[in-house]
Amino acid sequence: METQTDGRVYFVSDLHLGAYPVVERTSVPLLMDFLDHVERQKGTLFIVGDLLDFWFEYRTVVPRYPFRLLSRLRTMVDNGCQITYVAGNHDYWMGSFLRNDVGLHTRTEFLDISIGGKRFFISHGDGIATTGELGYRLLKGVLHSTLVSTCFRLLHPDVGMVFARLISRMSRKRSSKNNNQPNLQAFVRQKASEGFDYVILGHLHSPKLIRVGKTTCLVIGDWIDNYSYGVFDHDELRLERWRST
Repeated sequence: METQTDGRVYFVSDLHLGAYPVVERTSVPLLMDFLDHVERQKGTLFIVGDLLDFWFEYRTVVPRYPFRLLSRLRTMVDNGCQITYVAGNHDYWMGSFLRNDVGLHTRTEFLDISIGGKRFFISHGDGIATTGELGYRLLKGVLHSTLVSTCFRLLHPDVGMVFARLISRMSRKRSSKNNNQPNLQAFVRQKASEGFDYVILGHLHSPKLIRVGKTTCLVIGDWIDNYSYGVFDHDELRLERWRST
C-alpha cells in the first residue's frame, strides 16, 4: 500500500480523551493547535490509537464527549487532509461511524505501508512492545470478544459509559506495567529483518526515537504529559513536542 503525498506526514497517539479532565484543559487546546498546523501544512495524519479513552458505537448512538475533536477531524478531511486511525487497545469496538461519518481511514490491525518509497510498519503497539503479561492479554481478549460487545450493546448508553470508565481504568493499569525496552529492541530487530525502514508505535507513552541497524523506530509518546508527535518529511523521521503557537 502506497500513501501518495508530497507533504509532511504526522503521527500522534494516546490522548485518552475522557480519562483526565483536568489535564484536558491543556491537552485538548494544544491538540487543536496541532491539528490546525497539520491542516495548514496540507499534511497527512496517522492517529496511532487511543486518541479517545474509550470508543464504542451503538447502532444509532455514539459517545458525545469527543464531539469537538471528531468534528475537527471531519473538517480536516473535508479540506483535503488524509487521516488514518489505527486502533489502539482502548478502541474496543470500532464500527462504521469513524469511517463513514468522520471520514477517517480506519484499521483494526497494523499497517504495512510505503511512504515516499520507504516501508513503514505502523501499529499501536499493545501486545508487541510489551512483556506479554498474561493478565493484560486475557483482559484484551475478553474485551474484544463478540460476546462482550453484543452484551454491552444491550446496556443503556449512560449505563454503558460507567462500565466503560471502569474497563479503561483496568486496561491502563495493566498496560502501564509493560514498558519493556529490551522487548522493543528485539521487535525492531525483527522488523528490520523483514525489510522495514521505519517502525511507528504508540501505547508506551514515553517518547523515544531509536535506531536498530538501518531501521528507525519512533515511539510517539502521549498527549497527556509529553505532547509529542512524529513527523516525516520524506527525508527523515523526527520526534518533536508541540508548543502552543
